[in-house]
Amino acid sequence: MNKLKLEYIRLTLAFLVFVYVVTHLFMYINRVESQWFQVLAEILTIPSLILIIAIPVWMIIDLARKKVADKSIFNLTFFISVISILLIGFAMVAIN
Repeated sequence: MNKLKLEYIRLTLAFLVFVYVVTHLFMYINRVESQWFQVLAEILTIPSLILIIAIPVWMIIDLARKKVADKSIFNLTFFISVISILLIGFAMVAIN
């Protein structure tokens, strides 16, 4: 697997976690009661939290090793990861 394909995989994972977090917050704030989404959220909460922490750590390790294939994809992935972390922080502080 080449470096560019790895960057796209990391970007896809970060984007999927971001979409999950935004959708979860939207459903909670608007008080939408959907049984299938609650079950899906229970299943995906732990993996999404692991990915929220693992993706930036993985990015920092690759940056230190100088294994970054495309800086623009790297920056976009880092930006999406930081926004996801901030949204989780908002959910923990403001909603509770």
